[in-house]
Amino acid sequence: MRKIALITTGGTIAMKSNKTGLAEPMAGGMELLSGLPALGNITVQDIDFINIPSAHISHEDLVELRKLIIKLKEEDYDGIVITHGTDTLEETAYFLDLTTDLNIPIVLTGAQRNLSAISSDFQINIVDSILVAANAKAGKYGPLIVFASEVFLAKEATKTHKTRVSTFKSQDFGPVGTIDNGKVLWFREPNKREIYGIGDFKNIKVDIVKSYLGSDSRLLLNSVNDKVDGIIYEGLGAGHVPERSIEGVKKAIENDIPVILTSRVPEGRLMMGTYGFVGSEKYLVNMGVILGDYLPSHKARLKLMVLLSLGYSYEQIKFEFEKNCYI
Repeated sequence: MRKIALITTGGTIAMKSNKTGLAEPMAGGMELLSGLPALGNITVQDIDFINIPSAHISHEDLVELRKLIIKLKEEDYDGIVITHGTDTLEETAYFLDLTTDLNIPIVLTGAQRNLSAISSDFQINIVDSILVAANAKAGKYGPLIVFASEVFLAKEATKTHKTRVSTFKSQDFGPVGTIDNGKVLWFREPNKREIYGIGDFKNIKVDIVKSYLGSDSRLLLNSVNDKVDGIIYEGLGAGHVPERSIEGVKKAIENDIPVILTSRVPEGRLMMGTYGFVGSEKYLVNMGVILGDYLPSHKARLKLMVLLSLGYSYEQIKFEFEKNCYI
């Protein structure tokens, strides 16, 4: 008998239409589980954590959710499913990937269509997630996202469509598995994970600043003036930024604020030494900017927050972000 915990956090998967026809969080774990088909030798215990839109989830919520997961592991649950809104689902999954090492399956899922909608996807996603959480091999992959009968690594998955039920994709690498005929099938072996633990995460401030045609240093300088702990600078193309933003980058580095370079382009990795113009990837590296590898900005932010919470130095942060860049 496999013992699975279902933790509910709200999101579309817990929403119903109110009297005006607009969806609001209403359902708890018991309601989500009612009406599901029998799952053989799997028992599921519902645990209501919070019931809010995932756009409202805070750093404090992430820390408390992590504590709850560790507690459930100590209570001998064989796997954990977390229902979550899709807006920030991938961030919660990646946070847990960076900070937990429990060797039991942790699966996050949600829905694109609320409980009042036609053909809601909540039931299939919950059933698939329970099957993955009950699969002994799943724990070796770290936290996983299960959606539309596909299984994704937390580090790789991203929401790609605002409304379609097959929204989550790993654009560079594809899914690690699927659920077919009630069976979990794995496509590739687990990758080596990055697991750090956590320090004073709730009080770390890291901003994301975007580049765009004509952008300058104002937003960067605002972050410096606000004394943030770090900056994720989302560049253009393979890692380039407008010349007028260089002043802000320089000021951040002079103030010992680590600047991590990402790209607004969703696929591929940053270049490292191809271009040499002012604002190119090589120019920024020579200034002291750290390459974010292929991480999107919102995940690079979480990684930097975790490292800063543990007191990592600039050189240690640079190594953790760039260790795979030069292989």
